[in-house]
Amino acid sequence: MCIIVERATVMLRRVGVLAQATLLICAASVPAWSQENQVQRDLNSEFKGKTLLLRHFYENYDLEYDAHGDVVGDVKPSPWTLAYVKIAKVLVTSHGIEIMGNRKGAWYRGEKPDMQELGKQRIHVSMPISDSDSSATLRPIFKRIFLDADEDLRPMVPECWQSYFGGRDPETRSEAWRGMLEKDNDPPIVKKVDGASFSGISAPRITFNPDPNYTKVAASNHVEGTSVLRTVVNANGMTSHVAVARPLGMGLDEQAVLAVSQWKFQPAKRDGVPVRVQIAVEVSFRCCP
Repeated sequence: MCIIVERATVMLRRVGVLAQATLLICAASVPAWSQENQVQRDLNSEFKGKTLLLRHFYENYDLEYDAHGDVVGDVKPSPWTLAYVKIAKVLVTSHGIEIMGNRKGAWYRGEKPDMQELGKQRIHVSMPISDSDSSATLRPIFKRIFLDADEDLRPMVPECWQSYFGGRDPETRSEAWRGMLEKDNDPPIVKKVDGASFSGISAPRITFNPDPNYTKVAASNHVEGTSVLRTVVNANGMTSHVAVARPLGMGLDEQAVLAVSQWKFQPAKRDGVPVRVQIAVEVSFRCCP
């Protein structure tokens, strides 16, 4: 900017009209440049370095949004455990907002997940940025793209996750799952069966248990562990109400649920009569033989 103004000042002595026009153009460009960069600094101060969860859990690593925060193009959802983004930087131009970062996956090896890097993430928001815009006016766009840390995920996740997010610990999550069971109109459920028999009831025995699929992203990150599920074994030996009790993450819990939904049992019996029971099952994933 200084160089251009100095050149224009020299020209002023020679051709006044042309120099005046040059000076006016330079002066007009200063507020837009300054405002744009101030907004960029404010947004980076707020979001840079944070790990946020993509709303709707889109699987694409290159996403385009319109000015309303609605995604553009053909995109598909992924498991929510694969939809984290750690923001590296935010760029603001007159044409929109560019969010650059790293895609992250949640791998549970305890109560809290380890975040695994999956690849580079680019998010572009096509919208005109004016001189009157500020970080406050642009912040709603981020809320349209990312979830708040305390936002309830239950309206957005499949049924198998409802009880997990319905509690704060194993006990309250178990209560949430039992509450869901009480809403159905099926015959009563005998509480979980451990061992060969319980209160005169024989435990169900697996007759068909296909293995779950191992996802590419989990295999490439050498993810191993166990997904613990709850399920009901019905009087016909089929499973229902399969739910995540203790997650493994990295998209593998959904594969475990799909597999257990296909399992078949010799049903539990009381006095020789098949009965419905609730049980816990463990589905193990081993990356390498």
